[in-house]
Amino acid sequence: MKKIIAILILITPLISLAQDTERVIRKGLAAGKGTLAMGMPTDYEGTNMYVSGNLQYYVENNISLRGEIWFFLGSDGDKNLFKQNSTLFTNFNYHITTKNNIDPYIGIGPGFSWTQLKEPENPIIMIVVDNNRPTSSYSASLSPVASITAGINYYTKWAHLFIEAKYVHGIHLSDVPVVSLNELRIAFGFGWNINFKNKKNLKK
Repeated sequence: MKKIIAILILITPLISLAQDTERVIRKGLAAGKGTLAMGMPTDYEGTNMYVSGNLQYYVENNISLRGEIWFFLGSDGDKNLFKQNSTLFTNFNYHITTKNNIDPYIGIGPGFSWTQLKEPENPIIMIVVDNNRPTSSYSASLSPVASITAGINYYTKWAHLFIEAKYVHGIHLSDVPVVSLNELRIAFGFGWNINFKNKKNLKK
């Protein structure tokens, strides 16, 4: 929670600069971004780190479609369970219309995570000491997930600033009892954008 508050404090003054007279958020806008991101599992302790990137296209003034990837870098925490946890998503986003270039949005979408449990350094001891810990052949698997996203962009003509939170729900599919993939992921940074349709074309 402290990390989220710190991010909001950092980004609030930048969003307050949104004073462009021409609104660039409209049908035909394409945007892309890439950044480091973090995830906070809801069912065990630890922090996951990712490289996150996406491509987005506004099919209407307030509706966009987005494809995104979250590449798993690793995690910390005593109960770190995963060796692999990279995810692909497709998202449907609804954008709340404003009178400037601030762009709040919410979205939903399915995805798949490439998941693999981390093998303990001493599996025999781990099984004896902690009978509740899942045991596995440690094979990688493709696990379906679903997500809910909420965020805000601030657009200029060619670039934008963003912050978003994504809740991911799913389970690791393998030869062990259910292992949760539920996680709150946070990403923020800068991206680029270009509009392929000008206002004159939209009026025709």
